[in-house]
Amino acid sequence: MQAETIPILPSADFDVSASFWAGFGFVEIGRWPEYLIVRHPALEIELHFWSDATVDRWTNDVACYIRFGSPEEAVACHARWAGVAVPEPARLSAPQAESWGAVEFHVIDLHGNLVRLGGFPATSD
Repeated sequence: MQAETIPILPSADFDVSASFWAGFGFVEIGRWPEYLIVRHPALEIELHFWSDATVDRWTNDVACYIRFGSPEEAVACHARWAGVAVPEPARLSAPQAESWGAVEFHVIDLHGNLVRLGGFPATSD
């Protein structure tokens, strides 16, 4: 049996969220009055958003982690996104090698959602 985890993030404005993530290659695949779904077709990453008119970019503490199969895949994703014009105060960090072997970077969107992405080296079990 396989399952996948999909983050559900708050959005004060679905148009803003859809436009922001479109810059990274996500396309809107569903929208309802209280829910938005965007998907990156090439990376097979899906993000869901629920409507929260009170979410504040500066106090939002919602985060999620998207894990790639390897550090190289994380670096390749970042390379694909490095040319995206990220509007302030949103952020796209540089990839960083962590002491535990992962390579990670993050995106903080205009509503303050932290989307951390990374890849871990193969383990020998």
